[in-house]
Amino acid sequence: MELIECTKVKINDAIDSPILPDSVKNDLKNSGETFLAIYSKKSKSLRFFPTKDDDIWWLKVAISNFSRETSGELLAKLNQYVSDIVYSTGVCITQSECFWDGIILNSSFKSSKESIIKAIEEIANVSNVSIKAIQ
Repeated sequence: MELIECTKVKINDAIDSPILPDSVKNDLKNSGETFLAIYSKKSKSLRFFPTKDDDIWWLKVAISNFSRETSGELLAKLNQYVSDIVYSTGVCITQSECFWDGIILNSSFKSSKESIIKAIEEIANVSNVSIKAIQ
């Protein structure tokens, strides 16, 4: 199963969107922080997360047949391999396919990225796992 993007993510040190009021742009710019901007296609919402760490990773999991057991196993593996998740879509169902997206700081991984991919791939009904650095 191909991974479909349910979410768009970008790291910004300057927020220059014409849709944001000047007061919001000034507040974000004057904070001195870098922001992780996340746009959710499903809810049509844009959220900003301040972060001092710009080594941020996007974990994407495709699930071919969603079940509570699969969801529970995924959460258990995430708790085993990751100490904190900045943002998660939860399970996103698109065109009868299920996905989970998580945004994770590099410092939150408890072990190698390869080991978390392998562990998640072993979960029943998981059809694809990818992890990539966010630019």
